[in-house]
Amino acid sequence: MFSSPAGDEVEIPLAADGRETSGGFVCRRLDFDNIVFQNAKKRCVAREECEVIDVLFENGRAIGVKAKMKNGSEQEFRARLIVGADGTSSIVARKTGAWKLDPTHTCSAVRAYYTSIEELRGNIEVHFLKECMPGYFWIFPLSRGTANVGVGMLLSDISKKKMNLSKVLEACLKNKKFASRFANAKLESPVRGWSLPLASAKRKCAGNGWILIGDAASLIDPFSGEGIGNGMKSAKIAADTLGSALLRGSVAEADCLSYESALWKEIGADIKSSYNLQKLGRNEWLLNYIIGKAKKSKWVQGELAGMIASKEAKKKATDPMFYLRLLLS
Repeated sequence: MFSSPAGDEVEIPLAADGRETSGGFVCRRLDFDNIVFQNAKKRCVAREECEVIDVLFENGRAIGVKAKMKNGSEQEFRARLIVGADGTSSIVARKTGAWKLDPTHTCSAVRAYYTSIEELRGNIEVHFLKECMPGYFWIFPLSRGTANVGVGMLLSDISKKKMNLSKVLEACLKNKKFASRFANAKLESPVRGWSLPLASAKRKCAGNGWILIGDAASLIDPFSGEGIGNGMKSAKIAADTLGSALLRGSVAEADCLSYESALWKEIGADIKSSYNLQKLGRNEWLLNYIIGKAKKSKWVQGELAGMIASKEAKKKATDPMFYLRLLLS
């Protein structure tokens, strides 16, 4: 479900390669992370209740990490390969010199969980409201009548406009379109904020003895703000490209760099298309026009559905012929 700053609303079924999909599944991040972690524990030795605080180097090569244990002591762990899967504030990225913060390629977001929202639908909602432009307001339904509700915007825009995202979220909830829906809603969690490093700022994610995956590698989609898909994909690519080196007992710098090359070969074109969509989504007039058209045209709905789910369809966002057909539709 999408709505424009002008108030037009359209429901767009998710589709890929011209075929409507059966839908998706939304859950709390806490639950998803636990599923992934419990599965990982079955395949490795997991050290819980400790925090990695440094990366160990020897002759320019990463050879291990230093961790702070629950009792306050510090312990070193050596490995053939250091994989930084430690999120947006990655210690591995910082210690290897790969971490950087570019406000024009970093999104800031706040979210909270609500219950008792009126007209909570079985699909995700993305609303381009005047209160949060050039960002967007979302409502993602969860189980048992709960929803993930939040807003996101580029750090550069927040700084330029001197905005407080928590107050922007409050303003969105009071918007005439949503005030009645949230009149009896109950806040079930604190409003939490975080930064999202976007893949449009290509980060170095491999070096001698180390690689980065997921948010640590700055792989968040610049249009949707979604990072789990690229995060899981990067982990699979790492396993495919480095598995044999680990099995033979020696991981060369060239092996790590082959992961970085394979990663960007896989996601590079899609990231570029998403970045183009992000720039178009900042244009209020264009959003009003396209969503207004989609409200009346099944063809436009289908094109937008494809852009959400298909790599190839996303490329149409910068194709003049698409906009010509849009004008004539």
